[in-house]
Amino acid sequence: MHLKKAFLGLVAIGIGTYAYAQAPEDVGALGLRLDAELFDSYNKCDLDRFGKLLAQDVEFFDDRDGLMVGRKPVVDSVKEYICNKVRRELIPGSLHSYPMEHYGLVQMGEHRFCEIGTNKCTGKGQFVHLWRKSGSTWEATRIISYDHQPL
Repeated sequence: MHLKKAFLGLVAIGIGTYAYAQAPEDVGALGLRLDAELFDSYNKCDLDRFGKLLAQDVEFFDDRDGLMVGRKPVVDSVKEYICNKVRRELIPGSLHSYPMEHYGLVQMGEHRFCEIGTNKCTGKGQFVHLWRKSGSTWEATRIISYDHQPL
């Protein structure tokens, strides 16, 4: 009888350890990591790395400029209008990330934009990013940037 209890106890410990080892990455930490990766490359004008974080068929919706479809047009736009001109900052505490079962992650937050030359932040806005996970790779598939306002 004691042997049976000991065996069942070991099985329970083993199952608990397996479940813990298989736990998914904390969604909040994952959202912060993806945001940091995307905008570190954006701010540093590392267009190769930035482009790899976008789906080939990414859709970028902007409340001022409308819809842009495709990795190349988005990367080209960042090269022309952002590189060495503007830096993006996440507003601390504003990022909220939620799992999207069988797809990936959705995140919402607020950010501000600052001029490179003066270091003065001149505008802010809100965003929604939809990320798709394929294997171990994450790609932004939909980007919505809206409610842009001057500071």
